[in-house]
Order: sequence, then structure tokens, then C-alpha cells
Amino acid sequence: MAFKHVAASVAAAAATLIAAQASAQEFVAPMTKFFIAIPLDAHGAKEQMPNFGLQFQGLRPYQSVQVDYKTLQLVPAAIAGAVEAKYIVAGAVALGAAIAVTHKDKATSQQFQQQQQEQKLACPTQTC
Repeated sequence: MAFKHVAASVAAAAATLIAAQASAQEFVAPMTKFFIAIPLDAHGAKEQMPNFGLQFQGLRPYQSVQVDYKTLQLVPAAIAGAVEAKYIVAGAVALGAAIAVTHKDKATSQQFQQQQQEQKLACPTQTC
């Protein structure tokens, strides 16, 4: 009986050691984060302006892209316009994809309703 208690204690201790190593690893999930940075110790008027933007995080820590207001201000107007155009194009593509999926779902639901009506006509009684 005592041997079972010792074995259970050893197994629990080993499990906590293994779990401690696993929890020490940084967990990074893919996400999109909107942020606002307000400088508290700024000296000039330019430094006092808040910064805001988006951060895209991939599965790994090095897969991170940050697009913020101050960075886009440094970029010449032609390139900034191209970046904004990319967002407009990406939004249009996303809208088109959403419309296509909605249309496909509508057609699928209409086909399903039609099949249900045909089954009801083929078998008018409740025994089928």
C-alpha cells in the first residue's frame, strides 16, 4: 500500500517537472491587435502626438508586422497612397468573397428547400 503512495507521489512530481518546462515556453497565437500609444514623457509637440495602428502576429514570435500612423507619415505620399490603395483593394476582395459565400449559401438553402418539398410530395403520409 505504501509503495502505491510513493509511486503516485513520484509520478505527480515528474508530471509537474515536465509541465513546468512546457509552461515556460512562450505561447504565441496568431492575432491582429489594434493599439494606441500615448507618450507620457514627450518634450516637443511632435513627440506628444499619440501613435496608433495595427499589429499582425503570426504563429512564431518573429512573424510580426506593425503598421502605425507615425511610420506612414514618414513614407512619401505616393507610397502611402499605394499602401492605402492596397487596403482598399483588400477590402473590396473581402467584400466580394463575403458576397460569393452568401450567394452560395443562398443557392444551397434553396436547393435544400426544394428537395424537402419534393420529398413531401413523394410521400404525403406520415409513415414514410
